[in-house]
Amino acid sequence: MSAAETLESAQRFPGARRAAEALALRVADIIGFAVRARGRASLLVPGGRTPIALFEALRSLDLPWASVYISLTDERRVPLADPDSNARLVQEVLLQDKAADAHFQPLHRHRLDERADEAACGAALGMLPRPFDAVILGMGADAHFASIFPGDTASLRALSQDTEARCAATRAPTKPHDRLSLTLATLLESRWIALHLSGAEKWKAIQDAAAADDAQQYPAQALLAQRRVPVHVYWSP
Repeated sequence: MSAAETLESAQRFPGARRAAEALALRVADIIGFAVRARGRASLLVPGGRTPIALFEALRSLDLPWASVYISLTDERRVPLADPDSNARLVQEVLLQDKAADAHFQPLHRHRLDERADEAACGAALGMLPRPFDAVILGMGADAHFASIFPGDTASLRALSQDTEARCAATRAPTKPHDRLSLTLATLLESRWIALHLSGAEKWKAIQDAAAADDAQQYPAQALLAQRRVPVHVYWSP
């Protein structure tokens, strides 16, 4: 599927709650099938504010959570207690109610240098069933996804589909600057990928990325242009 076809097939919803509920039901189907087929399921989720409604919808569903292994698509390199920690968000919002029995693997180990943190991230991912059954990504108004940012040298390396690195220490233009991201090659080791967006600004950004031929300026272009795993867009105003 081309980038243009991905946008044409995007699922659009009148509000963020409706989009989150629809995405949660689709992920639930995937998890249920994976557990029935293989006994375990793996799920990668983003941080930030957009997925909160999704986490709330997921945790209310009757799923075989004790057989579900969860990790992140990216992380801020801050302590777990920091309000900016994606791991903290997952623990406080997703791993509650019916989802409390899920297995969670954080990516970041505080006080490690960049190379050691990348290695720890890769080891954490090794605890999840592969290929990942479902990967949910967010995207910023600058067309970054996970923590792969325009103009960042480390982020550009993370866009290579040929790299053997599972994770990359990257640098964001906004605080907290130090980030940890799964590489595009790692994210594509999945059966199903969703891009979960809200707001007109992000819809404009994904349109620009789809029309561009420059992943350095629009990192999401690399995600949309790849042909290994279809990307399913869930968007609300």
